[in-house]
Amino acid sequence: MAKKNRFYGKYYKFISDDGFTFAFITSHSNEGDMLQVITPSKGYFLDDLESIKIENDKVTFNIHHEDLSIEGTLTLGKPHPLSKKVMGFFSYFPLECVHEIYSMHHTLEGTLAINGKKTSYTLGKARGYIEGDRGKNFPSKYIWYNSVTEDVTVTMAIATIPILGFIRFTGLLCFITYQGKEYYLCTYNGGKVKSKSTSKIELKKGKYRFTLDISFIEGHPLKAPVKGDMVRYIKENINVPTSYTLTHKGQTIVRRQDELSSLEYMY
Repeated sequence: MAKKNRFYGKYYKFISDDGFTFAFITSHSNEGDMLQVITPSKGYFLDDLESIKIENDKVTFNIHHEDLSIEGTLTLGKPHPLSKKVMGFFSYFPLECVHEIYSMHHTLEGTLAINGKKTSYTLGKARGYIEGDRGKNFPSKYIWYNSVTEDVTVTMAIATIPILGFIRFTGLLCFITYQGKEYYLCTYNGGKVKSKSTSKIELKKGKYRFTLDISFIEGHPLKAPVKGDMVRYIKENINVPTSYTLTHKGQTIVRRQDELSSLEYMY
């Protein structure tokens, strides 16, 4: 439960066998509980909070809202959180927003009827992701990116961070999981934003370099908190074609293209 003037939110992402991607966000704030859904074509604010039920590893959908219908149950596989604290030593600072990652990737199993169309989620093909935020506000300016492919997951956040009310700096969180290894390019371990634009982001940490190429940034409205009130409108696109490369000492560790990336670009 969120305290007064504070919020708590959890983000669940689902990718089907054939690449249909959607996500939902559960949150609690000053106004009480809220449920939002983002699809490739639209963002929805659901009136019926019981239209999605989460019980242990099962998520049951019974959504009938405006032009969106989702029915069925999915079983979530074993979650894969990061092995270290997401926020590092910043976890102990009085930040306006604290980020968590509950599962960088996990399997999905089941069948959904999405707007009347049977959509399959089978082991080895479908995949999911879960993260969360808590605090008072989302950062005034930020970029959030997520890509979950068959063998690589990337989550990145760049944000303007205030501390003590008058100190501001650009904070970086970037995590890549690949072949059983975790790569961290974060402010707290020497990671830096080399450059950022609406088409390319470049990060560095020691001899590591991460480059992200973005096709476009348009998105659909979602609500975000301001002092615990869900009154700010942000935009997320859940189907952004991107490509990225992680190198070390000039040698490529991983290079991928993802047509189903998620992006919020609020700079």
